[in-house]
Amino acid sequence: MEEVIKKEKLNTGLTNEEVEERINNGQVNYDTSIPTKSIKTIVRDNVFTLFNLINILLGIAVFLVGSYKNLLFLIIIFCNTAISIIQEINSKRAVDKLSVLAQAKVNCIRDGKINQIGINEIVLDDLLVLEAGNQIVTDSVILEGEVEVNESFITGESDIIYKKQGDTLLSGSFVVSGRCKAEVIHIGDENYTSKISSGAKYVKKINSEIMNSLNKIIKFISIAIVPVRNITIFKSV
Repeated sequence: MEEVIKKEKLNTGLTNEEVEERINNGQVNYDTSIPTKSIKTIVRDNVFTLFNLINILLGIAVFLVGSYKNLLFLIIIFCNTAISIIQEINSKRAVDKLSVLAQAKVNCIRDGKINQIGINEIVLDDLLVLEAGNQIVTDSVILEGEVEVNESFITGESDIIYKKQGDTLLSGSFVVSGRCKAEVIHIGDENYTSKISSGAKYVKKINSEIMNSLNKIIKFISIAIVPVRNITIFKSV
């Protein structure tokens, strides 16, 4: 009897009533992508700072008195700003890649019919049809069929992985070959890619602390050399 029910589910998927029930219970997938700054905003926020303004004004003063060799401190300021911009842009791109899932469409069996739905319409226990070229948008378990998947997008490993009935498919991976029917087991924040995205905030915070320490050292050095620079300027005058 149980085998008959399982086989019937593979052909029909969830009914419209079951879908509505899960939506009412909040068991529907949703966009967990993290909004990021534009590159223009990142550059602006790192370049137009009070610290940079003070040093540029000091640099202009040094230039006007002709003490050109004392302008070397501006190289430190430039490097610090460039490092901050590059680091933040790299973090943005990494998070943006994880957000690509929100744009994907999937083939889903409901009431015995295959429908193409958006990622935000998927509910828990939905039956997805996955084949070569498809992106896996939610963590799922294979109920029928077999596929080869590429998980390099989420794990960094380029090896093709064989998946069969009972195996778990991680969101963010791609189907390279084969065809299968898979049941959704995680939605929203419970998905593997969502956990990575959330972790990206934590990683960024660690990097920011490192950069903050570096910024403090550079600022201390810059402030410390101001008196020396001023003495040099007055002597040259």
